[in-house]
Amino acid sequence: MKKLWAFLLFASLFLGLSNSSVAQENYGNALNGFVKFGENFAVSGHYEFQVANNITVSPAATIAFGDDSWIGLGGRADYYFDSLFKLNEPWDIWGGVDAGFLVNYDSGDDFSVNIHAGVEYKFSEMWGIIAEFGGGTNSSGGIGVGIHF
Repeated sequence: MKKLWAFLLFASLFLGLSNSSVAQENYGNALNGFVKFGENFAVSGHYEFQVANNITVSPAATIAFGDDSWIGLGGRADYYFDSLFKLNEPWDIWGGVDAGFLVNYDSGDDFSVNIHAGVEYKFSEMWGIIAEFGGGTNSSGGIGVGIHF
C-alpha cells in the first residue's frame, strides 16, 4: 500500500508540474460498475451526475457475497483532479467519499462511511477501465468499467 501511495504522489507531482493545457471535461452521465475485493467479494455500481466543475454525485448500490453478505444503498461524491494536475484525456483521477445504509440479514442494518480514490483510462469515447482503492467501514479496492453517455 505504501508503494501505491508513493506512486500516486510521484504521478501527482509529475502531472502537476507539466505545462500541458486542459480543456474542461464533463464528468457526468457515466455508469460505473465494479467488482470489489476485500473481506467479501462484491459487485457495485453508481451513476454520476456532474453538479459543478470537477464535482459529481452518484446514487450507488453494492451487493456483497460471502460469509458476511449484505446489500448497500447510498450515495457518493467525487472530485476530479484532472484540471489541477493538468491531466488530459484519456485519463481521469478522482477522490471522494461515500455513505449509505447496509442491510445485513445476520446482524441487522448498519451505516457505512468510506473514502476512495480512483483512476480511469478511457479507450474510447464511451468505454473506460477503472481501478479504485478505498478505506472505511466497508470499502475495498476494485476494478471495473465506465460507460460514458
